[in-house]
Amino acid sequence: MRSVKQQALLALLLCRAGTVVHTDVLIDALWGPEAGELGSTRLRLQLHRLRRILGAREVIVRRSSGYALHAPAEAVDAHRFERFVFDGRRHLAAGRVSEASQLLHSALRLWRGPALHGLEDTPLLHQEATRLNEERLAALGDCIDADLRLARHADLIGELSVLVKEYPLQERFRGQLMIALYRAGRQADALQAYRDGRRYLTENLGLEPSADLRRLELAILTSDASLSGAPRGHVRRHARRRTHCSLCG
Repeated sequence: MRSVKQQALLALLLCRAGTVVHTDVLIDALWGPEAGELGSTRLRLQLHRLRRILGAREVIVRRSSGYALHAPAEAVDAHRFERFVFDGRRHLAAGRVSEASQLLHSALRLWRGPALHGLEDTPLLHQEATRLNEERLAALGDCIDADLRLARHADLIGELSVLVKEYPLQERFRGQLMIALYRAGRQADALQAYRDGRRYLTENLGLEPSADLRRLELAILTSDASLSGAPRGHVRRHARRRTHCSLCG
């Protein structure tokens, strides 16, 4: 599918698969004020071409106010991702950490690049891409939390080192890196990771790290027992209460 308009139209319908997208919404999203009186004609033409490419006319159906795309949830990666994340978080909250890790890893494996890449010029799709990309980062943080609880800290250090450079304002990743380094017996490196983050914030934004990150630094300095990690499949809520640090895994 080479046409950007057809890609954008399909994405608009897929993002709301199973629900009716109003004709005016589609026209405005694809052409904006330039649509003019020919907007409806242009839309019908693009829909005709899209149906031909999809090879099944009944996939996109006309309703009184607009169009709907009928596709099973498992056929839409975004829906599968959200389902895996929902189930993973449910297991994580219940202390079933191994199951949570498997589901969250499955969710993240569905990603092959930024959401809706190349279609960000369409405002509605830009909003959806922003939402999905932010949800991916949140799911990645949850997945790392689960893996930290499963004592996989040594395997996470490389990935987290990249993440703190790519997302220097995401304190969650920096806190996770500090914990992983500390649990790997690298206390000095964990403290250096804090100092690197603090320097970035003060030099670029004139800000100090959050109270949570400062408490985590203190916990590392004092070798707080809460940082030792939780046994497999168990969530150490009592340890988090001792430090009052939401970044401690």
